[in-house]
This record gives sequence, structure tokens and C-alpha cells, in this order.
Amino acid sequence: MKSNPLARVELLEGRTFIIGREGHIYITDPTISKHHAEISINNGKIFLRDLNSTNGTFLLIDKKLVPFDEGFVELNQPIVFGKILKTPRSLLITAATFVP
Repeated sequence: MKSNPLARVELLEGRTFIIGREGHIYITDPTISKHHAEISINNGKIFLRDLNSTNGTFLLIDKKLVPFDEGFVELNQPIVFGKILKTPRSLLITAATFVP
């Protein structure tokens, strides 16, 4: 039986993870900054912040890229970092691997 990777998400509460070419959540792409953005869960809500990245962070809303600096996002919200599409769900699954 496979375990549910999101079952460990509650263990991420209050922790911050860096997304980037040199982050906890490693994305290897030239459009991604070394420290592109950070993601955390606070009071059960997902908070995302761009870290002054070179190529920006965008929400994909109605097939349009909307510039995003910081704020709360939904678990399945499509987010574009540089030219890479991710969701908070996929990022948090990766982050959960860092929790003992």
C-alpha cells in the first residue's frame, strides 16, 4: 500500500522552504533563480513569496500569467516560476521529504 505524501503536510506547519536552483525544493532550470521563492504553511494556509527573482513568479489564472509577489495560494493553484509550471501540492510533496 502506498503512503499519501500529503499526509505529512501538517508536519510542515510553521516551516519555510526555499524554491530554486539552490533551495530545499530544487528546480534545475536557467529561468529559476538560486533562491527564487519561498513557501510555508501558517495556520493551515499556504503562503508563497517571490524572493526578488530574476524571471518572476506568476499565477496562471484563466490561461493568463498574473505577476505574483506574495500571498496565500490554494493547494492546486498553477504557479509559474520563470518558465516552470508547478502547484503548491507538488512543491509541498517535495518539501515533506525534508521532514524527519
